[in-house]
Amino acid sequence: MGTDTTRTTATTGGDVLGKLKAIGPALLLAAVVVGPGSIALNTIAGSLYGYSLLWVPVVATTFMILYAWLAARIGLVTGDTLFDVTRETYGPTIARLGGVFGFLTILAFQAGNNAGIGFASNALFGGDVRLWAGVFTLLAIGFVWLPDLYDKIEVLVRLVVGVMIVAFIGTLAIVGFDPGAAASGLVPGVPDVDGLLLSLGIAATTFSIAAAVYQTHLMKEKEWGVERLEQGAIDTFLGIGVLGLLAVAIMLTSASVIYGQTDPVFSAAGMAQQLEPLAGPGAFYLFTIGFFFASLSSLVVNALIGSTLLVDGFDREPSMDGRPVKIWSTIAMVFGLLVVLIFQEDPIELLRVAQALAVVAFPLLAFLVVALSANEDVMGEHANGTAVNAFAAVGYLVVVGIVLNYLWEVVQFV
Repeated sequence: MGTDTTRTTATTGGDVLGKLKAIGPALLLAAVVVGPGSIALNTIAGSLYGYSLLWVPVVATTFMILYAWLAARIGLVTGDTLFDVTRETYGPTIARLGGVFGFLTILAFQAGNNAGIGFASNALFGGDVRLWAGVFTLLAIGFVWLPDLYDKIEVLVRLVVGVMIVAFIGTLAIVGFDPGAAASGLVPGVPDVDGLLLSLGIAATTFSIAAAVYQTHLMKEKEWGVERLEQGAIDTFLGIGVLGLLAVAIMLTSASVIYGQTDPVFSAAGMAQQLEPLAGPGAFYLFTIGFFFASLSSLVVNALIGSTLLVDGFDREPSMDGRPVKIWSTIAMVFGLLVVLIFQEDPIELLRVAQALAVVAFPLLAFLVVALSANEDVMGEHANGTAVNAFAAVGYLVVVGIVLNYLWEVVQFV
């Protein structure tokens, strides 16, 4: 009897360890969502409002987990991508439209990733921002053209996410925070109109529908089927949970170090500079290294997501090792670099307009995820229940709010 118990315990422990080791697909989404834009917005929120907006990344991460899991289930149950199922259910036109929208959504954020890697390299090594942006863009393009890309991407992302965890959690450990005030920030509320708009911006960078849709492709790249529903759930919850942890850590650090100063910081690079005199060079270098790796991972994975959605929308081979995905990934990264080189002084205003136009795609992609995962003809016994559909509907309202926010920014810009 003792031997059987030992064997059972060992087997159970091995199963748990195996499941944890298998985590990977959702980490790719965390790596692209925690990019320079997410870091900057959470930094701004902490510097202007302290802990009061801490609930925003928590809620946004929750909805991101839900939609990424719904998309993953579509891939696991059907064995197809979202747009494969869309073609069968709603026709090729909707699939093509979704693919174009998905690519534009990702393309709008690409220049921020190119600029972010340049700014981070400049802070760490000195030199010209544009030169560093060009160097790392070329290296990223070369990386994308390597064979057996998925395995290499997963290794890269595990490394990058590990570095970001050490960097941002390490920075927070150095500077500290007020637990009581942080707990009060978990109660939803916005201090003013600007705080509301900033909250929607944070939600947009954290709750990325295009990245969530990409989960169906990652399930196919891993060759996971319906028998891996449990592992898919673990992957999604833990992988995306890392995203929320990092976003919260960044806002806590900013709220602890910068909030209440006369000149609040409006960029992650600025925050990194201010960390050194306030918390020592250790915190400065940790934060800057985290910013560097966040930009690097987003530079590569962001382009892959957009190109895959575009290629799949037009019913071509959406594999990472297929030429169409590699070609469009290259185009996306070159586009981002050109924006940095041409609008070298401040590409932010251009990006705000581009992002506003791109997020118009969010409602369509979110609808496809919810509608198809709830369709019994598609999902059979694994179709969404009433509670899940109700929760997803609330998430859809958040998507609409994000779109309205960015459209309002376009109106103000024009």
